[in-house]
Amino acid sequence: MDQTDKKIIELLQQDGRLEDVEIARKIGVSHDTVKRRRNKLEDAGYIKIQANINPRKLGITSVFILGITLAPGIDVRKIAGKLASKKEFFFVALSLGPTHSIVASCFAQDQMILNKLVEELRTWKEIEKIETNIIYEVLKSGYHDIPMINL
Repeated sequence: MDQTDKKIIELLQQDGRLEDVEIARKIGVSHDTVKRRRNKLEDAGYIKIQANINPRKLGITSVFILGITLAPGIDVRKIAGKLASKKEFFFVALSLGPTHSIVASCFAQDQMILNKLVEELRTWKEIEKIETNIIYEVLKSGYHDIPMINL
């Protein structure tokens, strides 16, 4: 990745709908160069252009983060995959710390829906403990905020 690629990414971070012609004009390269490089960046997995939704506008007022500790000897990747396949979860990650665990985030329209989900997870014999955190305000979110000058 060179400076041209980084400039393309920076501009797309500001506005993912920018057309290749506009990016080319702003950084002083040809439209074809931008098109080729953007496609290469997307194909290689460096960038992904997508819409971010506002869950509150869709009636989803609560975001929850679950800290899930597994019983000793359980395959953490298998259980994380099982969680990731559930539609309620939008983020599932493996975590290191005092215990080998999983961090998972979900949206819910209310705490009763969250309670049903947690009660279902408590029936999984592989799960030893679930800690629930309610996110009441987000101050910063997203990998799209990473400044390219730091990379």
